[in-house]
Amino acid sequence: YKFDAFVAHDYDDFGWIRQHMIPQLEEGRNFRLCIGERDFIPGSQLEEVIVDNIRNSRKTILLLTPKFIQSEWCDFELAMSRNKLFASGRDVVIAVILKPLPVGSINGRVYNVLKSRLYLEWNPDDIHAQELFWAKLTDAL
Repeated sequence: YKFDAFVAHDYDDFGWIRQHMIPQLEEGRNFRLCIGERDFIPGSQLEEVIVDNIRNSRKTILLLTPKFIQSEWCDFELAMSRNKLFASGRDVVIAVILKPLPVGSINGRVYNVLKSRLYLEWNPDDIHAQELFWAKLTDAL
């Protein structure tokens, strides 16, 4: 695989990825992440780029937020990562609740991911919870 993980996220969460995820996982633990803003080749058909990068990644990390759930592109990334899960028969999806999800906002695909596997939750206020979060995410990768 070219990447350890494809990071499916809403554009508004790129700042969190840059501030937290890249330092912790790429710089601190030598994982290679596929992040659209950095790794997608401009001018290519976006759907093809997403599918190719998910295929070239061992896992997909879903950064779940209210905006993720509302985004058609995020829904497409989620659908493609679930297709890979079904095709490979391996646990290739890691769900992370980055921001609280309002009751009633979770669509069917997200609900199925959350009910069928363990997921991680980010706590922006608790440094000890964050240390545990990074350890668990590292283990999942």
